[in-house]
Amino acid sequence: MTRPPNRSNSKGFTIIEVMLALALFGVAVTTFTASYLNIINALDAIQVDQPYEQDISMIRLAAFSTETVEELEEGGEVFTGSHGEAYWRVEYEPTLVADLFKVWLFVEILDKETDEMKEVQEIHYLTRPTWSDPVERSDLRADTRDRLLEKQSGLR
Repeated sequence: MTRPPNRSNSKGFTIIEVMLALALFGVAVTTFTASYLNIINALDAIQVDQPYEQDISMIRLAAFSTETVEELEEGGEVFTGSHGEAYWRVEYEPTLVADLFKVWLFVEILDKETDEMKEVQEIHYLTRPTWSDPVERSDLRADTRDRLLEKQSGLR
């Protein structure tokens, strides 16, 4: 009498084991691919146009280093290293703090992708005693002193 072959001695994988391995492999590949694409997108998003940033920084320095309000109101032009001639102008307003100004910087600079001039706007707060009117400065300091004394007396 012959016996049927014993299945426990057979070597290899069952179809269920192969399907499970393929499913796990597919999930791993999908996860790693998604992670890789996210990293590539993140790196692309944080790429900085270094020449552009340097040129804007140079324009900002030229605009904010003006001594008088008259020079500031005239605006100016700067020859940049990468974007050619750039033009700037500034609008400003005093704040409730003496010698502190809210400043809008408008820059017209060449956009190298479109080869056209584009306007960039930035907002800054600057301390500039030379821009202040001495009478207004005294009034602002007095108002600030009064507010501080009022707050101190209210806390006691």
